[in-house]
Amino acid sequence: MDLPNRPCLLAFCRRAPRFEEAFRAELRALGAPLFAFAPGSGTVFGADDEPRDIGPHPELWRIHGAGRAALTVVLLDEKQRVRLRRDAPEAEGTLLAAVREAGRAVCAAPRGIGRRELLLNSLAAALGAAVLQACASARPVDDRKAVSGAPALLEVSLVVNGQRRRLQVEPRLVLLDALRENLGLTGAKKGCDMGQCGACTVIVDGQRVNSCLKLVAQLEGARVTTIEGLVQGGQLHPMQEAFLREDAFQCGYCTPGQILSAIALLQEGKPRDDDEIREGMSGNLCRCGAYPNIVAAIRGVAGRA
Repeated sequence: MDLPNRPCLLAFCRRAPRFEEAFRAELRALGAPLFAFAPGSGTVFGADDEPRDIGPHPELWRIHGAGRAALTVVLLDEKQRVRLRRDAPEAEGTLLAAVREAGRAVCAAPRGIGRRELLLNSLAAALGAAVLQACASARPVDDRKAVSGAPALLEVSLVVNGQRRRLQVEPRLVLLDALRENLGLTGAKKGCDMGQCGACTVIVDGQRVNSCLKLVAQLEGARVTTIEGLVQGGQLHPMQEAFLREDAFQCGYCTPGQILSAIALLQEGKPRDDDEIREGMSGNLCRCGAYPNIVAAIRGVAGRA
């Protein structure tokens, strides 16, 4: 079989993993094809094409075969030279995690680095990390802790929506993940994970913050307000009522962050006009384009304040 003259991935699986739509989306963002082989079958996943059956190709198994591992991943450069080879004891999730990390690295590329060079470097790093993590997950719990050097958990106390909550967290855990995963408060949305879209906005000690950037370890004793904490006695907050009245949302994904940011904006000082409202809300993006209605809702609450 003739492989393309560009970077590509070869995956040799003893048992074919499930390739869902999320996997194809990551490959599309990465711009590199994946050739996945299982005993008796082979499939190529392109950046923009539907999966295509290419047969088992035993010669590739003979050159790069999986050996005893459940999954072997090989990264080839444009001259079909092996740049990386990793084995893992389990196939499910490992390949998707690796490609997803590589895609993030490509999307966050600093200017001045060629896409080909970055693609190879980021794929190598992502595949290595993901497969090593899979190897660690197959170890007994105590042994895995010793190998991974996992940091000790920290005990952090927060006041969330008026209730004292105690958490056992890793030092790297951000507030957004603690709210969603540890406390089940899913109103704050995970958008860009880089503090640029504002979907994760919450109020901490009276100030609006991007919770995806705030470490929980920095917030001992802090008072956190999320969208779930605005309703009092079954009564909506005036800003929530204004958003409903002005139809200031469409899909609603960014709405919790918009509302909390708007409340904090009025606490910071009453805006004098619509331009000041737009400036004060510039850190919250609405991909549906409901900005005129959002401004009208905030203007209405500000006028009654």
